[in-house]
Amino acid sequence: MFMLYYRIAWACLFLLLGIPVPRNGTAWVHASFLDALTNSLSIETVKYPIMKHLKTCIAVSLDGFIARKDNDLDWMPENVKQEILATYELPGVLLAGVNTYNMIFERWGGWPYKSQKTFVVSHYDTNVTREDDVTFLTDMPLRAINELKASSETDIRVLGGGQFITSLLEASMLDEITLYIVPVMLGNGIRFIGKTFGSEWELTQNKVMDNQMVRLTYQYKGE
Repeated sequence: MFMLYYRIAWACLFLLLGIPVPRNGTAWVHASFLDALTNSLSIETVKYPIMKHLKTCIAVSLDGFIARKDNDLDWMPENVKQEILATYELPGVLLAGVNTYNMIFERWGGWPYKSQKTFVVSHYDTNVTREDDVTFLTDMPLRAINELKASSETDIRVLGGGQFITSLLEASMLDEITLYIVPVMLGNGIRFIGKTFGSEWELTQNKVMDNQMVRLTYQYKGE
């Protein structure tokens, strides 16, 4: 009697799964049921995009300024300027705040990075360089940057701007900072970063350069 109830129970399970009821031995019944159950409960794997990194490199004076009040960079050694400019000219995507965009445009008389796709964060679309592959992000820019990190094929280099870098730090979106520490004190000027929520960073590279300068690369660890 027990075996009869046992076989009826197995038959009901197979009928619930919508497969023919096997008539062979018990071991084969067990295997068939497990295979059918596994197939019926299979879950499609969701593949999330690999987020690319936002990276910035910037020269900083010993007292924490990145430029004089008038944006003058006469205190920055030429080899540092050239090394930073070389990173912006590498193939890939650039991201800038509107203040940096305006400063570069005025100083160069146009947009110099024509071979890179550039995105500019701004409250207003004052883009005059659309033909140079420049796009303004005015609608929910932080979300747009997050989508850019998900869709970009390369890491994204940030042209900062202390104010823009601060906003990225506050949103926990900046992944890597390379600092060129220049042994000079400006006394006044444009600050490297403003007030943030605080975060932890890990030193990944360091190098003593010419003119007693130090290059330090830090990666974001978390808040």
